[in-house]
Amino acid sequence: MGRPVRQGWGSIRKNRGKLLGFGAESAAARAISRSFASPDEGWPILRRVSTSFLVLDIETVLDPELPIQASDAERLPAPPHHKVVVLGALLFDAAYEVKRIGVISELKDEAGILEDFARMLEERRPCLVTFNGRGFDMPVIATRCLRHGIPFRHYYRSRDVRYRFSPEGHLDLMDYVADFGAAKPSKLDIVAKLCGMPGKVGIDGKDVGPMVHAGRIQEVRNYCLCDVAQTAGVFLRMQLVRGEIDREQYLTAMRGLIAQIRADARLQPVAEALDERRLMLDTELSQPALVS
Repeated sequence: MGRPVRQGWGSIRKNRGKLLGFGAESAAARAISRSFASPDEGWPILRRVSTSFLVLDIETVLDPELPIQASDAERLPAPPHHKVVVLGALLFDAAYEVKRIGVISELKDEAGILEDFARMLEERRPCLVTFNGRGFDMPVIATRCLRHGIPFRHYYRSRDVRYRFSPEGHLDLMDYVADFGAAKPSKLDIVAKLCGMPGKVGIDGKDVGPMVHAGRIQEVRNYCLCDVAQTAGVFLRMQLVRGEIDREQYLTAMRGLIAQIRADARLQPVAEALDERRLMLDTELSQPALVS
């Protein structure tokens, strides 16, 4: 494995807060950015943790430059056909505390989004967390980097990121729930509901294209972040089930995630519909009754 490339970090530092969507256009976004900022500039917050987890999700539209065969019209097109319009992410530190949630380079075009994302992965090397990220999100990102000629070294040079049967580097929650294809896979909507998250909230993936073309990109960004937050909730539950964290660690982390969801107006649909008692393992009900 080659040494991390340090070039280009200055461009990210100059765009402080924008890399995960904390642009200057929103006072609320600026406040969130400050609340998650480290004493240093930009993303040095990642330098201080031995392992960080980046939960991510993308939203796409079809690339009109690429023809779709008639036989594929009824199915989901292959990765190269999907143009990335939103890349949402949530960052956990090693203690599973939420450090940031937002949209990566939301004011940039696809090439700018992918360039910033690829650079961040190479410099900071978080463990990726996705739901069907091996089957969709990461192949789409990789092939769109191919479209724009953007180096995606961390993805191709780090074996763990691409090796399916290891949680190191990339934990695909859908693969784990389905035992790597041994069982029929479930959608995020179902698994999220299973754990106490609301699942789909108002918008479906098929609505993204029409909404983008209608100029409703901010709604698409918020929808993406709602999926990111719910994926983060499933991730915490999976870490508990896998034995990576104990019950108390889980409850502390989930309590923090719920607080972050409720504090972020972009996540209001999730905040209003989540089942806190189930997410918190019915903690109040599980306490033994006191006998006088």
